[in-house]
Amino acid sequence: MNEKYTKKFALRISDYDCYDHLTPHAILDFFQDVAGEHADMIGVGFNKMIKDDLIWVLVRTKYIVKKYPPLYSTVNVTTWPREKGRLDFDREYLIEDENGETLIEGLSKWVVVNVKTRRLAMSRNINYECEILPHSNFEKEFPKLEDFDETGLTPFIEKTTFSDLDHNGHVNNANYARYILNAVQLSKEQTINEFEIDHIKELMPNSLIKIFFKDIGGAIIVKGLSEEGELSFSARVVL
Repeated sequence: MNEKYTKKFALRISDYDCYDHLTPHAILDFFQDVAGEHADMIGVGFNKMIKDDLIWVLVRTKYIVKKYPPLYSTVNVTTWPREKGRLDFDREYLIEDENGETLIEGLSKWVVVNVKTRRLAMSRNINYECEILPHSNFEKEFPKLEDFDETGLTPFIEKTTFSDLDHNGHVNNANYARYILNAVQLSKEQTINEFEIDHIKELMPNSLIKIFFKDIGGAIIVKGLSEEGELSFSARVVL
């Protein structure tokens, strides 16, 4: 079985914001798409896992941009799994143009959860039907994201909707990036060079989320809190 999987995407107008910048939501959606298809190929896809009451849950994702693809161009998105941890699973991503030039490099961390007990599954019980590649796009994989005091800051309020959900019944991971972009509202001159998000607590339908953000000079740090004040996600956007 192939250790790498590549899929071609024709970029659409809906993948870009009002300034014709490729959105974080679109990039994370590409990552999810190839990860899901490759998981099916190597024997750990949704339909097989759910038979044992198991689902994949995304914990962290990051990417760095070398060069943005132009509107209506075609890109190749490649993914491969890394060596398993005790409880977590890393997966790499690479977005290239049709000439093989690297555009975006990404990395995600996943866990497997039993949907009935809500407990984490040990990685030794989850086996890939492919060779594992050691290569990583990042020397420092997931540094800790900065926290900040939101006192005195006005939150941006989002409400999760039915169309935000995935087949696990919670908000699809890529939609968090859309919430963040709605909150920070970058200008035409601002482009995202790096994006990282940590998923702390899942968002369910019809939930209000308070999004706070702070410019720390060259980067924006973000966090989303539930109505009860629980941390749902943290993020860092480097400009």
